[in-house]
Formats: sequence, C-alpha cells, structure tokens
Amino acid sequence: MIEISPCNIESGKVLKKFKEIFSGLETSYGITTMTGEIRDDGKNEAESKVVHKPVTDELWKKHLDGLFPALGIMPIRADNKCKWGCIDIDVYDLNHKELIDKIKQKNLPLVVFKSKSGGAHVFLFCKEYVAASLVRQKLKAMAALIGHSNRELYPKQDYVRADKGQVGSWLNVPYHGGDKSVRCALDDNATPLSLEKFFKVYDSISLTEKDLIHSKIIPTKEDDNDLLKGAPPCLITLLSDGVPKGKRNDTMFNVGVYLRKRFPKEWKGKMNVYNQQFMKPPLDDKEIEDATESLNKKEYRYKCKQEPILSFCESKICVKREFGVGDNVPPPEITRIEKFPSDPPIYIVTIDGKQVEVDKTTLHDFEKFSIEAMDQLHQVLLPMGKIIWRKILNKIMGSKDTYEVLPAPETTKIDYQFKELLADFINKAPGKELKDIKLNKPFTEDGFTYFKNQALQQYLGRHKHFTLAKNKTQKMLEDIFKAVEHHPKIDGKTVRVWKMPTIDLDKPIIRDSKLKDVPFK
Repeated sequence: MIEISPCNIESGKVLKKFKEIFSGLETSYGITTMTGEIRDDGKNEAESKVVHKPVTDELWKKHLDGLFPALGIMPIRADNKCKWGCIDIDVYDLNHKELIDKIKQKNLPLVVFKSKSGGAHVFLFCKEYVAASLVRQKLKAMAALIGHSNRELYPKQDYVRADKGQVGSWLNVPYHGGDKSVRCALDDNATPLSLEKFFKVYDSISLTEKDLIHSKIIPTKEDDNDLLKGAPPCLITLLSDGVPKGKRNDTMFNVGVYLRKRFPKEWKGKMNVYNQQFMKPPLDDKEIEDATESLNKKEYRYKCKQEPILSFCESKICVKREFGVGDNVPPPEITRIEKFPSDPPIYIVTIDGKQVEVDKTTLHDFEKFSIEAMDQLHQVLLPMGKIIWRKILNKIMGSKDTYEVLPAPETTKIDYQFKELLADFINKAPGKELKDIKLNKPFTEDGFTYFKNQALQQYLGRHKHFTLAKNKTQKMLEDIFKAVEHHPKIDGKTVRVWKMPTIDLDKPIIRDSKLKDVPFK
C-alpha cells in the first residue's frame, strides 16, 4: 500500500486528483471539532459548523495529512450542480462485504467507503458537474435497490438558494490522513484501497452526464411465471433476492396485501404458492394460516413505513404500479428547515429535496403551509392535526442536523433598509432654512437634521416594501439614530419635530436596547 507523504502532496499530483474527484462548493466548507465533553452514551461530544470562507489547497492538503479538523465539502454548488453523491449508511455493525456483493450483483456504478463510525459512505461519481436533482434521483433509486432507501442522501437538496445564503449540507470527505485513514474506499473483498488504487477505480467507474441520464436503475424484473406482475418495486426487489429468516413473516403479510389486490377471489390459495417460491426457508402452515386470518379481517394496506419493505421503498414508482399503493402513497416528508434572518424572517422548508419559502405565521399554521406548498411545489399535502404538526416542527428545529439559521446580508435587515430610506428622505429634497420644516422638508445645519414626523411617515408610505409600523419606526429613530423630540419656534409658533445627528452612511448600525417611551403617537 502506497503512503502519501507531505512531499508527494506538495508536488500537487495527488492533491489535484483528489480535489477533482471530491470538489463541490468552493466558498464554504464544514468542520467537526471535539468539545471535550462526554455524552451519556460514553462518546465524545462533537460540534459541527459551516465556515464561510474559500476552500483552499492548504485545507485539502491538511486533510490528506491527517490534521484536524477534517474537511467537509458541500457537494452542491451555487449553480445547483455536483460531481458526486453519497448514500450515508450509518449502521455500526454493517457487513461491508455483503453490501459490496449486492452492489456488484445489481451492476451499480457505486464505490463503498468505510465511514468513521464503522458504517459506509456509498459514492456515485461523475466526471463532470451535472444537475444535483439528477444525481439525487438516480442515487435514490440505487439506494432502494440495495435495501437502503431510508438512508440520508448527499446532496440533501435538489437545489439551494444562494441568494438566501444557502450552501447545502456537507459531508466529511474520505482519506483523512491519506492511506493511513480508516475512512477509505474498499475493493470487492472489502479490503482498504490506497489512494492510488482508488483513483484507478474512480477512472473506471465514474460517469459522464450522458451516462448518468441514460442509466436505467430498475427493480429486478418480473419472473418468467409472471408471479410479480404489477407488484410494488419493494416487493419485486425483496422477493427476487430471496427473503431470509427474520423478515419472512412481515414480508409475507405485504405479499398478502399484494395478492388481495391482484387475486381478489383466490388470494388465500396463492399464499402458499408465494411462500414456497420466495421464502428461504418457507414459513410453516400455521404461520401462513395466521397471516391469512389477519389479512381476512379487513382490507389492509402495505406497511410502507415499516421494515422490511421500508428500505426498498420507491413511492414514486409504486404509485404507478397496477397493484402498488395507489392513493395510499406515503405523504412527502419535511427533512430540513432553514431560517433566513431578514426582516421579517423567511423559513426555507425542504420537502423531499424541494423547497418552499414561507413566513413564520405560515410555517406555524399547517393549513396555510399546505396552501403555500401547493402553490410553490404543485404538491398537495394531506391534512394534519395541529399537535402533530407542532411536534414535527419541534423535532426538526430541535436538531442542528435539520435546522439552521443562515447568514443574512446586511441589506436584508430592517435597520439597514430604514437607514437607506431615511438618508434618501433627508438628502433628496432638503429645505434651505429651518422654516422649510413647515413645508414637510427636512433641514440640516451644524451636524443636526430636523424634520416633522408626519413628513417622514408620508415618505415611508410611498415605499410599499417597507411595512414597519409607525411606533416601531419612531422607536428606531431613538435607538439607532439618537433622535430626540425637539420644539423650535418657527414664525412665532412652537413646532414639534425630530432632531438627530446627521446620518453617516459609512458607520455601522448599532441599536440601543434601552426601552424608551415613544414621543410621537
């Protein structure tokens, strides 16, 4: 096995090749650091975060040298394209050889890497950047074919909204420490591959965009006896591979649902035929009798959310099958929420890889959210009770893996918008002397600006995008711009105006948090 020394990496050959393979977003990256605390399960507590800085050659080199923290790359770029995708199989006691054999049997263009936890990262590689939605579509089909459709996929999104600060989810790239890393590619015998040998595998297995588009990833075909005609893809794959002990009873129950759909009058007699054909070894007569009796009580549905068929589920294909789920297709799942802290904030909700933008009131109310999902995604969500919806939101927003507050540009904040409008109001048509205030014009003299509250509110009212209430704008004048109520005499009459230091647009905005009474009602 060839070791990668610092001088080899410095030469640029290995570094360049490694970067080409695992490249992604170049403006941000992810890192995981140990906090020093120990969790309840005895493991070290880790903290993951996104660093919004360029991914430099030095970072790649440190990663291959084994320096901490390891480098995390977002596969999806701002143009919503990527060069690789990954199935994250987070199973500690995973049999890597069995997984590799199944991938070979299905003739899938995937490479298995051992993950740090002992599970697997199964990669799909492309020679060029292709649409992330295409990579996810193909990867999802492949995951179902190898019995891991319920695993996380990278990229996690079909697209990101770079204008909202989205950068996508990141994954630690393998070979942290070069050839000495435990996070490495495995050959057909589940033996670790050196970087040099992995590069050769990559060259032979990576796909062009055309290859990926025309690749057909379909469940095992219906057999010669037509026993699986119109069956859900999960059952076709599971039964074609042969159902082992431990999964036979649950599988046979779902087979019974299929048989009731296909053979309404003679399905009971078919149970034994399918038992003998597909179960390894077949269930005994009593077990088949119990399953038949249970199925005879009412019209059951496929147990799509339960194993063993959950791991082989392809709902979009299943709904089109003659004896598939039909109208009982599982509802789309919300997998991630990101808050864009503009004023007011926007919530970007990911549903099966696609995204819908809503405000906080809409997110809190499922019925309103469902309408937005229908309008933006052309997808109708099934009714859901308030308590269930709140529990879903709590679960997602309670985890750093599924909820994130995005960095917001200064221009999206209400403070900044107000400052720009106030500066325009003061400078666009200023008065020439103090008495011009009575004509609703602002007047500036000796470093101070004077204006009537009514004049400012009228100006703000002409900018429909600025919708802050009057009492809040008055509060901001005090907190941010140190404005005070002033009562000068003009033409012998006392006039009630604001007096504030003239705005300096180059100075940052600092809000005074001290609460004050609003002088203008």
